[in-house]
Order: sequence, then structure tokens, then C-alpha cells
Amino acid sequence: MAKKAHRSKHAHQDSEVAMAKNTAAEARAKAAVRDVHSVSAKTRGMQQKSQAKRG
Repeated sequence: MAKKAHRSKHAHQDSEVAMAKNTAAEARAKAAVRDVHSVSAKTRGMQQKSQAKRG
């Protein structure tokens, strides 16, 4: 009985670690998406500038 209780406690700790890893991964993914958006916005601005010079 005591072993079973200990095991369930350990499983809870594992899930907490997994959740922490998941949130960290989500944060990295969001940061990457933000980075991609800022890069595309920069290139869009550069394209508009070059078109304005041409036109």
C-alpha cells in the first residue's frame, strides 16, 4: 500500500516536469513565430521601399 502511494506521487512529479517542458516548448514556439513575423514585416517594408523608388 505504501509503495502504491509513493508511486502515484512520483507520477505526479513526472507530469509536473512534463508540463514545465511543454510550457517551455510553447514559449519557444511562440517566440519563433514572433521572430518569423517580424522578419516578414521587415522584408515587406524593404520591398515597398524599393517599389517606391522604382515607381
